[in-house]
Amino acid sequence: MYKYGVAALIAIVALIISYTCTNMNYALSGEKATLKYWRIFTELISKSQEKLPDDVVFINVDHDKQLVNITDEFGIPVGNAAITDRQKIARLLDIIEESGSYKYVMMDVFFESGYETESDSTLFSRIASMERIVIPKHVTGSLGNPALDAKSAYADYVTTIKETSFTKYLLFRKDGPSMPLKSYSDITGHTVKRVGLWYADNGSLARKVIFPKMYVKILSPYRMDGQKAYLNIGEDILDVAEVVDWVDFFKGKYVLIGSYTGEDSHLSYAGNIPGCLINFNVFLSLMKGQHKIPFVLILVYFFIFFVMAYLILNSNAVLSQSWGWILAKIFTIYSLILTIVCIFVFAIWGQAHDIFITSTFFSIIDMVNRKLKKNKKQQHA
Repeated sequence: MYKYGVAALIAIVALIISYTCTNMNYALSGEKATLKYWRIFTELISKSQEKLPDDVVFINVDHDKQLVNITDEFGIPVGNAAITDRQKIARLLDIIEESGSYKYVMMDVFFESGYETESDSTLFSRIASMERIVIPKHVTGSLGNPALDAKSAYADYVTTIKETSFTKYLLFRKDGPSMPLKSYSDITGHTVKRVGLWYADNGSLARKVIFPKMYVKILSPYRMDGQKAYLNIGEDILDVAEVVDWVDFFKGKYVLIGSYTGEDSHLSYAGNIPGCLINFNVFLSLMKGQHKIPFVLILVYFFIFFVMAYLILNSNAVLSQSWGWILAKIFTIYSLILTIVCIFVFAIWGQAHDIFITSTFFSIIDMVNRKLKKNKKQQHA
């Protein structure tokens, strides 16, 4: 009975460690590789081609540029640069707003200060007046007009020396939400916030980071039916000769405006993904509730951690080799177990967990248990 109690206590501590480490802003180790292998496996066993959702309009900005003069923070000219044509964006948003029946606009175009155009006043007024729209801001940058602040949210993720590419997405910072979280909040009225040592969404235990499943990934410029996967603002929307019923076109649609041809591409476990699609996939994960931790998942984790702890306590193995060699072997075992569990949980619940620190914790427990048993054996010798 004593061992059951100790195993339960270890399992609870492991739950807290796993939850805390998973909520760190960046992946520590192992998560990216685990999700990458899971993605490869699912693509191999899948017989159907990837299909883009019908309720999303993808609008590309890469081929609609304008050359502008730029200045530094002191207003001193420093040259020129090609930016997304702001007059075309303003015209596009007028069309979307006129339809009035779109679901939401996620526009991954950064309107930073120092890049002024004659269309700024019109464009910024339109963005500020729209109800269902979000634009990005960055920790290291600033927007060109204060009127945009209410419609902006963070679009940054954190990397480390080991995990240099996108692995998990931070939902909010101290001074504001991310783009996906703001979109989720605007639509549902819910948000993720800190409650003491935990994070919650409308009373449900949640995480402040997401390992998003890549539900939407554009593999080709064309859809399976031969239609364009994404539309260019000028060529396909503003400058078309035929009459298009834009009210019907945008009705009930999410509108994703951003770069789709590699100018804003980020390496992830699923390959190179445009930034606007990363944001949208995180948003979809939020809408599916994959940031919330259901009670049954807590029970699953507790059961697995309990069994691991009980097997450690019930083991008769003692130290017979060097500490380093023993530690390496048992760390590998627990890392493998938690990697398998991570894939299982991600496939079913769309969530992942820390592997490195939790494995280290069980390795230490195992080492301590072996040491105690060895000492006890020597005392009775």
